[in-house]
Amino acid sequence: MDAVWQSFADILFDFDKSDIRPSEASKISDLVAYLQKNPSFVVGLDGFADPRGTNKYNLALSGRRVNRVRDAVAAAGVPREKITTGAFGEERPKCSDQNEACWQRDRRVEILVRPGK
Repeated sequence: MDAVWQSFADILFDFDKSDIRPSEASKISDLVAYLQKNPSFVVGLDGFADPRGTNKYNLALSGRRVNRVRDAVAAAGVPREKITTGAFGEERPKCSDQNEACWQRDRRVEILVRPGK
């Protein structure tokens, strides 16, 4: 039986940015602390963008976002081989309204953890 992924709070980003906001840094600290207490676990990071911009641009932007989070998690001591990443651009939106509140939910990196194999 495959282990079930457990989600953590999404890391949110500003429009057209891949820098980790200071207000989001505690989410990375929480993740790292959890992984240090559970050293056999692995983490999956998936990056997304809101629908503004071209598909190609949003795919690259979501890649930059997920790489920033991956690098921060690795810099805090989590081995890179325990981190997988994916970049999905504007695929899998969290809502479909055309407003800033909705777009903010889509500018994210989702964090999932599960026991390693």
